[in-house]
Amino acid sequence: MSNYFFDSDQVRYELYQTNDGKNYNWLFFPGGPGGDSSYLRSLVDELQLPGNIWLIDLPGNGSNLNDSYSDNFDKWFELFPLIVTKFDNPIVVGHSFGGMLPLLYSEFEGKLKGCVILNSTPVLWMEEAAAYAKQFDLPDLTDDMQTFISNPNQETFNNALNTCMPYYFPKKTLEKGRQLFLKVPFQYLPAVWGQIRALEGKLLSKWVPQAVPTLIIGAKYDCICPFSLFNNDERFHRKNIKLLLIEDGGHCPWIENPKEVNKAFKEFIIDLNK
Repeated sequence: MSNYFFDSDQVRYELYQTNDGKNYNWLFFPGGPGGDSSYLRSLVDELQLPGNIWLIDLPGNGSNLNDSYSDNFDKWFELFPLIVTKFDNPIVVGHSFGGMLPLLYSEFEGKLKGCVILNSTPVLWMEEAAAYAKQFDLPDLTDDMQTFISNPNQETFNNALNTCMPYYFPKKTLEKGRQLFLKVPFQYLPAVWGQIRALEGKLLSKWVPQAVPTLIIGAKYDCICPFSLFNNDERFHRKNIKLLLIEDGGHCPWIENPKEVNKAFKEFIIDLNK
């Protein structure tokens, strides 16, 4: 049975699993922004991680509703390092937007036990994503995206997200991926905020792990966060960083290839224990 905790800032912590082994705290942060961590249970269930596995939701994300920020979620930038440093032996596991966050804080060097980044980006990604997607036969996003941008509300966001699904998942798992995301209670206001802050350059990487064991996973059929954004960035070609492309995967590659994702985490744990 899951256990939920809230701190004074209404950050939600779900202790999803506690397993034998090392005294690690695995801190899973979801993508979006706007969606909560509920979909990451499907990832954790594929892994057998030693220690405590936490699913963490910032206030205002998904079902962790909080209207105190209105449409400005800049407080998240202050909260994120405070959340991580609450824990002993923290290992941040960030997916998509959640993977951008740890790279904003150079002070994490020497404080993190490890870092895993799944299907994310260290730089502005829109142009690269649009260019990368051209090699696949994908539907045009223009109308639904423009409607959301010009008239942002929950309905236009839901329509745009649904249209984006072929950019997240390959054809063979499209419906499975769609069903996974349809269960996630996405909120549109954090998504609007995230778009604005990305364009302002507020989500650009400021930290490249220098000694912290780091695993960065991307996937061939992820047309939202192309793996080339990390793979072609020489800053991330370091001995302590493993870059892994999953050939048959999409934005959530544990759906298409759970065995390879599981293997990557097992090898990462070996690196942690060295």
